[in-house]
Amino acid sequence: MQNLYLLRSFIIIFIAVIVIEHAGADPNKKVQEQINKVMSEAMKSSDLPAVVAVGIDSKGNQFDFMHGGLSWGKEEKITGDSIFRIHSMTKMITSIAAMQLVEQGKAELTKDLSSILPEMSRIPIMTKDGELVKATKPITLQHLLTHTAGFGYPNITYKQNSKFDQKKWEYADYPRQFESGTKFLYGTNTDWVGKLVEKISGITLEAYFKKHIFAPLGMNSTYYNVPEKDKKRITSMGNRGKDGKGKLREIEGDSISPSRYPDKEVTEFIGGTGLFSSPNDYTKILLCMLNHGAYEGGQILKKSTVMQMLKNHVGDISLDPTGAHYDPARCCNFEGLMNGQSKWGLAFMIDNTPKAYGRKAGTVVWGGYRNTYFYIDHKSGIAASIYSQHLPFNHEATVSLFEKFSEALYKVGS
Repeated sequence: MQNLYLLRSFIIIFIAVIVIEHAGADPNKKVQEQINKVMSEAMKSSDLPAVVAVGIDSKGNQFDFMHGGLSWGKEEKITGDSIFRIHSMTKMITSIAAMQLVEQGKAELTKDLSSILPEMSRIPIMTKDGELVKATKPITLQHLLTHTAGFGYPNITYKQNSKFDQKKWEYADYPRQFESGTKFLYGTNTDWVGKLVEKISGITLEAYFKKHIFAPLGMNSTYYNVPEKDKKRITSMGNRGKDGKGKLREIEGDSISPSRYPDKEVTEFIGGTGLFSSPNDYTKILLCMLNHGAYEGGQILKKSTVMQMLKNHVGDISLDPTGAHYDPARCCNFEGLMNGQSKWGLAFMIDNTPKAYGRKAGTVVWGGYRNTYFYIDHKSGIAASIYSQHLPFNHEATVSLFEKFSEALYKVGS
């Protein structure tokens, strides 16, 4: 009888230990360990000296991977609080600011902007023959947010831009390439959105971001002007030579960013580029948008507004980049990033091609000049981003690592 009592006691204790161990096991820890394993293996065949990748689910569970140093080959490790130039990942933040003004009734998506931005509306269109003609259709905020207003970047439209005397050019931007709402052309459209935000709000874009986006979300490492005390957190930059195919080398600066540590204060704030941010900071805005504008304490945008931003706003207009010009050493080769199925919302590209690892069609994505990228997959409840600082844009080194990270993220999260 005593032996039976001891056996029962042993079984009860054994079961209790198993239950306690199981209850105490952290599933997120296992996810993180698997991501570290996959990414550490992937880095063995990568030439990137430094990279940070971050994934987060709608509940706020965050997973990341960090490799390398702030300065390439140096001891000080890169972290989620290191500061990167995010370039065109600025565009989503500017678009959010504009949509806040739409919510408040201070801006309209389909209103002619000529009375607010006359300096923009008077810019002529250049025909294929090099003739400058006056536009017949108005430009609206929706055209600017969807890159259908005709404004391109000089490195994309250089052939057309070479047909006029730039020294005598008196307008505030390069010639438009077509009438608004007829084609897609990635370019300075969001720069004009930034100017619109400034004119309507009466404050600088920097001040607007700080008050209406960064402060509510607790983003304290995102700036146009990095404070002196934080410059030590700025990461190194690199490139691959004139053809974009050479060995990756660290650089002190280039024509876009003359120095790793900026020494001149920015006073003109550009809506389409220019922000510095840390992976941890940018993840806050990705989580907010993943949760349809909600953050701890309120809504930065209404859910209905975010849902509107996620929809296709270019209709049947094609984003297919096949045959488009780009600088192989710098930017912007969109092949593989865009295709004939891609569309554009009111802040980002809509990727309608599902990924084999589980990312759903309809995921919104975009990136920045020096190989930083993000996506928000609302259907799966996952957002992720990756940060490196090298050229050319859309390079396989970073893109492939982002795929590996995402594969691990979706696999362990399923």
